[in-house]
Amino acid sequence: MIEDVQGNQVRLARLDARDTAKVAGSYQGIVNDHVILLNGRILESLDRSGTVRKLGQLAPSLSGFDAGRVAVNPDLSRWIYTLTDSGFTTHIHLGTPTSDSEIAAVLAPATDTSYAGFTWNASGVYLTQQPTGLGGAGPFLEYRFSLAKFDLNSHKVTIVSPTCTVYAVLDDGTMICRRSFADGRIDVRSPAGQSHFIQMTIGGAANTTDAFAYIKVAVSADNKRVIAGRNGAKDPVINYQMAVADLTSPTAGAFGPIDYLPDAWLPNAGS
Repeated sequence: MIEDVQGNQVRLARLDARDTAKVAGSYQGIVNDHVILLNGRILESLDRSGTVRKLGQLAPSLSGFDAGRVAVNPDLSRWIYTLTDSGFTTHIHLGTPTSDSEIAAVLAPATDTSYAGFTWNASGVYLTQQPTGLGGAGPFLEYRFSLAKFDLNSHKVTIVSPTCTVYAVLDDGTMICRRSFADGRIDVRSPAGQSHFIQMTIGGAANTTDAFAYIKVAVSADNKRVIAGRNGAKDPVINYQMAVADLTSPTAGAFGPIDYLPDAWLPNAGS
């Protein structure tokens, strides 16, 4: 699967780089082996054969501040997404193939900040707390946001504590987090709240890319390993290097050739 941002399309391709399908829309994630994409306000799924199915339609945008993805449940029958008004109130919508309704309106958690959809799996519905007006550039610049859980019954939003700058939430509720951008470790946090830390960087003097910089975190399809991109050289020299670790390991080891970054981890494949 290729996310073609410039072309506003999602492409399926074989390993010989030949496209097998091209579908207009923005990539929203993969749910139960289906690519989820948003074409305007139409939510669609794309399967391995290239078949596109309309799931439903989203409500019109309220402002230019809408962010985040549409979080689709595992059987593709319901989804959560957010709209943000000019006062940064988050309007949480629940959609189905035949309906769409606002089920909660949540005040801004901080100035110029709102909630956005993240994922919906067997462990629950998750949002992230996202600011607006982000920018910048750099070899390891990547924006990740604080995780929150949304209760479908009470319609309450609860920020995960301690703060989880989230990369993934597994089906059993295990969270793949970052505690601090000054720390080169990943926090693998169990549903009970216990943390196991994996050193993802090669290590070095404080405030150097050797010590803290890693990006493009992805979890294997079997939820047993994690991969990221880091600096494989000594600051100020930068060479991208992939690093992989079991979720129970204390450190990550170098993987693959230099100057590559991971993008996704597919079943029975690499990244």
